[in-house]
Amino acid sequence: MAKTAKPKVPRGPNAQRRASTRAKIMEAAVRCLAEFGYAATSTPLVARLAKVSRGSLLHQFPTKVDLIIGVAEYASAARGAKVLEELAPYPEGPGRFLHGVDAVWASLHTPAAIALMEVTIAARSDPELAARYPAFAGDLEDRLRRARIRMADNLGVPERLEEIEAVAHLTRMALNGLAMESVFIGRASPDAPRVIALLKALRQRLVDELQNGKPAPVGKVDHKPD
Repeated sequence: MAKTAKPKVPRGPNAQRRASTRAKIMEAAVRCLAEFGYAATSTPLVARLAKVSRGSLLHQFPTKVDLIIGVAEYASAARGAKVLEELAPYPEGPGRFLHGVDAVWASLHTPAAIALMEVTIAARSDPELAARYPAFAGDLEDRLRRARIRMADNLGVPERLEEIEAVAHLTRMALNGLAMESVFIGRASPDAPRVIALLKALRQRLVDELQNGKPAPVGKVDHKPD
C-alpha cells in the first residue's frame, strides 16, 4: 500500500519570515557586540550565531555598517522598553520621575546597552560608521527630548522644562559613564551607589520645589524678547 504523502505546511508570508529572520539577526548581533566587541563583530559571525545563512543576512544588511546601524536602533528601542518596564508600577508624575534613576540604571545592565556602548565608541574610529552615526544619535536625542517634554507636562510644570531636561540629561550621562566604566574594568564601579543616591536626591529636591510652588532658581535665565 502506497504511503500517503504528508501535506506540506504552508510557510508564512514573506514579510513575516523576513521579520523573524531580522529578529534573529538583531539578537545575535547584540550578543556578538556585547560579548566580543565591535572589532570582532562580523556579518559571518552574526549569521552563524543567528543560525541564518549569510545570504539572508546580507539581503537585509548588505554591509557591516548597515548591520551596526540596525543594531543601534534595535538596542536603543530595547533599552527604552526596559526603562518603561521598570517604571510601569509608578503612575505618571513625581513618583515616576523619582524612580527614573533606578529605571535607567537597570536598563544599562542589559546586553543591548553594552552593544550600544560598543557602537557609540566605534563611531570615533570607523569612518563609515562615523558618517552615519550622527543621524541615529540625532533621532535618539529627538525621542529623548519628547520624553522629557511629556515628563514636564505630567509633572504639571511645562514651564520648568529646562530644569527637568538638565536633570534628565545629567542622569543619563552619569549613569552611562558608570556603566561604561563597569564594562571596561569588568566589575561594578564602587562609586555607583553614591552617584545613584546623589542623582535621586537631586530629583527629590526638584520635586519638592515643584510641589511647594517655589520659583525657578536665581541662576535660571528667562528668555524674553528684546
